[in-house]
Amino acid sequence: MRIEDIDGPRKQTNTITQTIDILQWIGLDWDGDIVIQSEELEASKAMLESLIKNNLVYHCSLTRKEIESVLSAPHSNATPKEPIYRPENVELHNSNQPNTSTNWRFITDHTMQIVHDELLGDVEFVTEQDFVVWTKNNMPAYQLAVVADDHRQGITHVVRGNDLLQSAAWQEQLYASMGWATPKWLHLPLIVGIDGKRLAKRHGDSRISTFRTLGVSPERIIGLLAMWTATQQEREPMTLETFTNTFTTQTLQESNIVLTQEDEAWLLE
Repeated sequence: MRIEDIDGPRKQTNTITQTIDILQWIGLDWDGDIVIQSEELEASKAMLESLIKNNLVYHCSLTRKEIESVLSAPHSNATPKEPIYRPENVELHNSNQPNTSTNWRFITDHTMQIVHDELLGDVEFVTEQDFVVWTKNNMPAYQLAVVADDHRQGITHVVRGNDLLQSAAWQEQLYASMGWATPKWLHLPLIVGIDGKRLAKRHGDSRISTFRTLGVSPERIIGLLAMWTATQQEREPMTLETFTNTFTTQTLQESNIVLTQEDEAWLLE
């Protein structure tokens, strides 16, 4: 169990506690102690140092918004004070310019990257812009942190939402730059609202913790997941043991799954 808390809402201690509580309520368990990502940054720091040593990253104090602003105005006569594109001589740039309180950007190869996903097949991406791997807050960015930790922990399979499919293209370049084996990818469909958008407050409170408070059982949550994944055909309560014994990725659909009013009504029956 690894809690990735370097940015976003999981920075909050109470959010971590609530997440662990919900997982245990559903019936999930894990081997060993829980790893809090922000408390174990040695692997990320070592990876950054290796990338700097091999001239595969460069420091840049511009924000993503500032870079996009300049890129969208190619006819501007203003002379930027900071490099917009990667420096011609990365080693000289990194040694001659201040590199405190700055982002570090990874040098992408700007070629077609084919990501093989166990569910979606081969997906093509072009990594057009260099991306941040270390932030001016002296913290690893998501792309570097998960690669460093997955390698350190011997992760062989990465299963996550399809909104992170693009990240696999960036992460494969990071794996290659370190000479590490790339894990297998499986990007799951998201659960979305009837408008096709990611679940949010506009769809009402769809958190598992809320359904739990309303008296919904874990078996009912799992039963709905089982129908969504074609593990069973109808909405019927299911135990975690039955689900894990019958679930297969072969029945997963590629497109996102809609949480309907009928689904919510059944949960609350």
